Amino acid sequence: MSLTIDLNGKTALVTGSGGGIGAAIAKVLGIAGANVIVSDVNPTTTEETAAQLNAKALPLDVTDSEAVDSAISQIVKDNGSLDIIVNNAGIYNGYGGPIVDLERERFHSLMKVNVDGVFYCSQAAARVMIKAGNGGRIINIASTQSVSPGVGVSYDSSKAAVLQMTRTLALELGKYDITANAVAPGATWVAAPGDPPPIDIEAAVPRTGEPLGDQVASRIARIPLGRWGKTEEIANVVAFVASPLASYVTGAYYNVDGGWLTL
Repeated sequence: MSLTIDLNGKTALVTGSGGGIGAAIAKVLGIAGANVIVSDVNPTTTEETAAQLNAKALPLDVTDSEAVDSAISQIVKDNGSLDIIVNNAGIYNGYGGPIVDLERERFHSLMKVNVDGVFYCSQAAARVMIKAGNGGRIINIASTQSVSPGVGVSYDSSKAAVLQMTRTLALELGKYDITANAVAPGATWVAAPGDPPPIDIEAAVPRTGEPLGDQVASRIARIPLGRWGKTEEIANVVAFVASPLASYVTGAYYNVDGGWLTL
């Protein structure tokens, strides 16, 4: 038994990996030996990040179900398999205000990416993994907001749906040796490269006057580890879940939040 994360011979698709957490995930999986495919809705960002990581590029809009099916079929055709999919693509759109003020189109546009996109990609990946018969890993990027509301009904509801979808996938796909797990970032610094600065709560998360939003701001200010998370810290947990070290883990929810949910 090896305690090294070794993904050699595995093909991994990371959606929403043109930057931020997704790019860090793609980088770490590549370091572990995976054949990584960088995917993002922006073709330019996709190509640039893939070139930086010496990975393959696949521009993709995860809200287009036919494009998703076609892309994943092409991945299998070009690489022989799809072993790991990390459903990282997602949007936030700010607090959005209380439900009485929330624009319905804003709600629906977020759900299309954060929920529909995860469903389309998971479905297409599961189909090719089952057909190949070699098992697989489905890893969904959830959020602390999956279980602790505070940033608005659209985002919080979408991430709660991602968590429950993950658990259901674990139940359905276990018999095929396909695991499904969720990794939940807390307050993660994505504004600029390098180490995050000390938490400046008023500058980074302005008080809104809304009870839930201000509760989130208060929690960030009191994170037990006293700092923002780094994108690579999220990526490291994803790499573990993707590896043989997590072969008996499915339906799990990993908080990577500096202790946020203990508050």
